[in-house]
Amino acid sequence: MSIFMNWIWSSGKPKQVSSTDASHDPRLRFHMQTFIDNTEPPASFKASEVAQAMSPTELANLGYERWEELMPAVIELAFELREIGDCEIMKKGKVLPDDVGPYDIEGGIRIRRVADFEFQSTTFGSRDAWLT
Repeated sequence: MSIFMNWIWSSGKPKQVSSTDASHDPRLRFHMQTFIDNTEPPASFKASEVAQAMSPTELANLGYERWEELMPAVIELAFELREIGDCEIMKKGKVLPDDVGPYDIEGGIRIRRVADFEFQSTTFGSRDAWLT
């Protein structure tokens, strides 16, 4: 099919949305909130579990073929929810300090609902302590 014909009769496959747009998708937010609501602190869950909970249709509606492509959006959403106090983000068993953002980390993270009290022994004192 020529480029002109493709332009007129598109394949119907949605274009992949940016991770920021995907992080605002109501289906992704529903899955994240479900995990947060159903995980009692101090238990936590992997960010990848949220992405894996998305159905193939939900992924396709966002323009993704695999759950791994959704991970930047899941991480952005987790940090957004942390900003409003809904969850804590953990790396290597320690709660990340507030000055660590989504682009400061590498690898997997864990997420947990904020408890009524804080475990001071599990939090890093500063961003510098986490980065070393």
